[in-house]
Formats: sequence, C-alpha cells, structure tokens
Amino acid sequence: MKHDLKRKGILFVLIGPSGSGKSTFCSRLIRDFDDLHYSISVTSRSPRQGEVQGTSYHFVSREEFLARRDRGEFFEWEETHGNLYGTLRSTLQNGIDGGHDLLFQIDIRGALTMKKHFPDNTVSVFIIPPSFEALRERLVGRGSVDAAELERRFATARQEYEALLSLHGEAAKVDYLLLNEDLEDTYTHMKGIVMAERSRYLRMDGESVAKFCKVGGS
Repeated sequence: MKHDLKRKGILFVLIGPSGSGKSTFCSRLIRDFDDLHYSISVTSRSPRQGEVQGTSYHFVSREEFLARRDRGEFFEWEETHGNLYGTLRSTLQNGIDGGHDLLFQIDIRGALTMKKHFPDNTVSVFIIPPSFEALRERLVGRGSVDAAELERRFATARQEYEALLSLHGEAAKVDYLLLNEDLEDTYTHMKGIVMAERSRYLRMDGESVAKFCKVGGS
C-alpha cells in the first residue's frame, strides 16, 4: 500500500528566450513525471503544423479571446507579435487546491505576476544558453524562422535578459537560473528542482503530516 503526503499543487514556470531549451525540457518533464501536467493556455493565433486543439493550446478567435478577457476569466494575458495569449484563473486555482502540479512556458512578466499572487506555490526557473551567439546558432539552425521573425525573437531575448539582470538580489522573484550548455546535465538539474520542490514542508497538508507522526505507547 502506497502512502502519500498531501500537499498544495505547484506552478512550475519555465522562462527563457526561444532557443534556450525550455520547450524540450517541458516535453521531457511531462514524459518523466506522469503527475505533472502542462498548462494549456488560450491563444488567438492559428494552430501551427502538428499543434492540436485542447492539447497544444485552446485556439479561439481574437473576438472570443477579448470577450473572455473582459469577463475576467484570465489570470494574466499578453499580446506578442500580434497574437493574444492568456492563462485561465480556473486552471491555476484548480491545480493548487487539487494538489496537481502544473507546468508553464510564459515570459518573465507573466512569471512575476504569478509569483506575486501565488508566492508559496510558484517556482520560477529561468533558462539561458551559454551565450547570445549560441542562441543565434540554435535559432538559425532550425531553418524555419525568417529574418524578420529572427530579429523579433532576438529583441525579446534582450528584453528578458534585461529584466532578469534588474531582478538580481531580489528575493521571491526568480527562484532558479539554469545555464543550458549541456542539455543532459541541465535537464538533470531541472528534474532535481521538481523533486526538491515537491518536498517543501511549507506546502504540506498539516493533517496529512500528522498521520505519519503518531507515536504509539510503549
């Protein structure tokens, strides 16, 4: 019989520029932890090749997205390169209250908003390549990004790096920084973060812990 400690769910937030490796880490984490679930965001953009409705994103029209925004359904939302992206409030609260760990890929602004509202349940991990030149090589090597899109992604990377540097020394902002030079080594560290955070006493249910701490009489 398996005995488990009950706890609140964790919001694992992966941040980093395109080419940092965060998408690869997300896919591998979902594969290796069957009780870790990828948070599905809502977006107004069209599906890309291979993306599935309700699995990759909840794809909606721009009009529907704005209507849901106006109803207050989104915890956070943003417009990036002309497309709208949002995280549903219900997704976050249901995950935390139900003890379900969720995985997110969002920008640093969204991560900071999440940390502000759910400080005890949000774990933010910023992933960076070993250099800007390495980032450029990774993006160019994909061969599927045109010059204009490439420059937009570089500009976004610069903004996120500037935001990261401005937060240095501030507590409860960015929890972990991973330098992704060797994919396997960095992923091992990422898995360690997930396992360690799941053992944080702060998130444990008191009654659940008490059951394991009963001491019988002599």
